[in-house]
Amino acid sequence: MSGKKILYIVFLFACSVLFAQNGALEGTVKSETGEPLLGANIVLLNTSYGAASDKFGHFRISDLPYGEYRVQVSSIGYEKKTIENVNISSELTTLDVVLKQHSVQTDQIVVTAGKYAQNIQDLPVSTAVVLPDEFQRKNYLTLDNVLRHVPGVYMTLGQMSIRGSSGYSKGAGSRVLVAIDGIPMYTGDTGEIIWEMIPLLDIERIEVIKGPASSLYGSTAIGGVVNIITKKASQHPITQVESYLGYYDKPKYDEWNWDNKYRSFYGLTLTHSNRINDLGYTFSFSKLQNSSYRQNDYAQKELGYLKLSYDISPTSSLTLLSNFLIMNRGNFLYWKDSRNALVPKDEDNGAIVKSNREFFSLIYKNDLTNDFSFQIKPSYYRTHFDGIGVEVTSSTGDLFRNEVITNYKASPSLDIITGAEASYAKVSSNIFSSPYFFSVSGYSQAEYKGIENLIATVGMRYDLIKLDTLDASNAVTPRLGLNYKFSDKFIMRASIGTGFRAPTPAEVYTTAAVGGGISVKENPDLKSETSLSFEAGFKYIPSDEFNLDVALFQTEYDDFIEADLTPEASIQFINLPKARIQGMEIVNETQLTRELNLKIGYTYLWSRDIENHQAMKYRPRNMVYSTLDYNPYPYEFSLDFRYWSKVEAIDTDITQPPVELIVDGDKRVPVYVFDVNAGYNFIISNVPMKVNVNIKNLFNYYYVEMLGNIAPLRNISLSIDAYF
Repeated sequence: MSGKKILYIVFLFACSVLFAQNGALEGTVKSETGEPLLGANIVLLNTSYGAASDKFGHFRISDLPYGEYRVQVSSIGYEKKTIENVNISSELTTLDVVLKQHSVQTDQIVVTAGKYAQNIQDLPVSTAVVLPDEFQRKNYLTLDNVLRHVPGVYMTLGQMSIRGSSGYSKGAGSRVLVAIDGIPMYTGDTGEIIWEMIPLLDIERIEVIKGPASSLYGSTAIGGVVNIITKKASQHPITQVESYLGYYDKPKYDEWNWDNKYRSFYGLTLTHSNRINDLGYTFSFSKLQNSSYRQNDYAQKELGYLKLSYDISPTSSLTLLSNFLIMNRGNFLYWKDSRNALVPKDEDNGAIVKSNREFFSLIYKNDLTNDFSFQIKPSYYRTHFDGIGVEVTSSTGDLFRNEVITNYKASPSLDIITGAEASYAKVSSNIFSSPYFFSVSGYSQAEYKGIENLIATVGMRYDLIKLDTLDASNAVTPRLGLNYKFSDKFIMRASIGTGFRAPTPAEVYTTAAVGGGISVKENPDLKSETSLSFEAGFKYIPSDEFNLDVALFQTEYDDFIEADLTPEASIQFINLPKARIQGMEIVNETQLTRELNLKIGYTYLWSRDIENHQAMKYRPRNMVYSTLDYNPYPYEFSLDFRYWSKVEAIDTDITQPPVELIVDGDKRVPVYVFDVNAGYNFIISNVPMKVNVNIKNLFNYYYVEMLGNIAPLRNISLSIDAYF
């Protein structure tokens, strides 16, 4: 080879190096208070380059061709930021980003209301979004305790009601659909929600739809929807260890002090998340134990969780969700009497429940075009429990379910969601008569934005449900919603729709003695319930620091399903011919300073059994929830307050002679509960850590949520989180 050719090759190589050089973008993402933000997304717009920040808020994007880029940085709970003209012209370019925390939730994206991504300001129904920063530092042990602080939500021993949609039926059925990534989590036999099944450490946000959603979600959503959105797998390996230890205070009445020791509770959770090429994974394991403040109310739990996400192509993905729960617990039904309020009846002492539950689901998503995508969501939920008490009870429920959803953007102003569902459940039990259950349904919803400032939503669903010996029931549930923006600061909304709910196997077929002299009688004549609901409201946002949401609502029920007492003194589920719930709700969020935030919500309920001209059971008329957060990083402080008025109506037939199954069961009071939290963030040997002290029921106020059941006494806990 001649010298000229060699020089020519060297020249070409030098040019290729000179004109095709790559660099790296590196930096940090922090909050205004200096807190490193874990999991912030850094994206170079109009390219395929991106990264996520690690536990120190650090990120790095390598192999970037030289040039100018627009960099977008976002994190849940913070305002999105775009940095223009970021010049990559050297081997390393640094970029430090500070994100401003959302003063109020004016730019939240939710998927639950319409089964696709929508801005919360565009919805025709009342919706709340709960972010993990609002509850993870407060050491809530299960999701139902988180939801107790959402305005409009009321819990009765773990049974959820939104705006008075439910009374109390001891876990037999639910009028609120609880889902994880859109997949329902109700059991196949009792139709209840097992709150312990939901892993709190892998929640990205919780979306709460306040009001009937049967037109999209079917029978179990007649009272609303709670959808838990899980986190995406971390771009870098991260391990989180959470441990807590706490104890219950002793009661101030000597008669109640059944154990001279302080009763404790503790737990340990290990979570790991990472991504290997196109496969992201998260798994966790928890071991929890609670000796309880009440006799024979202990609980031992083991929970496992796995999420695998595989990117098949740039437009398609497959996600596996799986979890299991093993639980052994005592079975405290209600007190012996008010002087022995923390002790069960003698015949119930020693009753236990052992249960095993497994849940599996797949989510296949494919964006076939820019305008059309679909999802397939099969799932399987197996539940088994054995109860040992007055009788030995046992039940195994297998629930199979599948859903297909399509999303078609017919035009820039028209989105159409369609779907079909099918489910089948088989129960093997000595208390539910071993029934089977199947359902099929189809639905469609259109959102139209062709008129300036107006968003119109029209939807309809058809359900056909067959429960063993009962005649098949079917229903068409239409819905109309309107959202009108007078301006960016004032938005009005209204919706009207019908609801439908079929009875669960437990409500129809349960025949058992449950303890304490109480037995349950089957009702094979139980019918499905229907409803007609209306809501009107507005949102007023005069500034980034102030958000006011007001709603008026009404629901009319036909054949409302509720537990009642038979002449033989047995509990039986019956249909109330007519019931009505009316009310209003006011929710305000105000950022007083950059570090001080106040949220307060008030709900008024007027619930009536129309035929009997009386209040519906276990529904307070007034509820007030508020939270005051003060977070001068690295410190965190919060004060939570909950109030609800004395419940108007209860099951008086079982609290008075001659039956009096629950002695002193009519004792109930208005409720005033204060919780406080203090936390501190620090780093030891490059390991970020957080310690929190929580005091629940600060003033040790004694109250009942359900007859003969004292709510938790004052309890103090210390929790530690470490990120490796």
